Amino acid sequence: MANVHVYDRDDIVTVLSGISYDRGIPCVYSHFEAGITYPAIAYIGAGQEQMQADGKVYWRSNTYQVELYFVKKDEDLEKSIEDAFIAGGWKYSKSDDAYLEGEGVHVIFYDLN
Repeated sequence: MANVHVYDRDDIVTVLSGISYDRGIPCVYSHFEAGITYPAIAYIGAGQEQMQADGKVYWRSNTYQVELYFVKKDEDLEKSIEDAFIAGGWKYSKSDDAYLEGEGVHVIFYDLN
């Protein structure tokens, strides 16, 4: 489709791979297999935002949910992840810390667009 603007930012895989490499954190698409070590990151596509008019798409932007799983709170890690999102051109919102009792870990959800 010519004339469709795709938001100018780094690919989400590139951003998350950098975080994974820099911090030594496992990062996977969708879900973890058994035996994962924490902290860890999972991400999944969360749809697409679009600007449409007159039957045409003029702008589109894929969205993602990134999940940070951890046992021990690490605000420096959270800041480095958020800094990587910003440096990559991503806007994000951040959830409260949530405890997953059945898994014995905490999780923070980031919605990226």
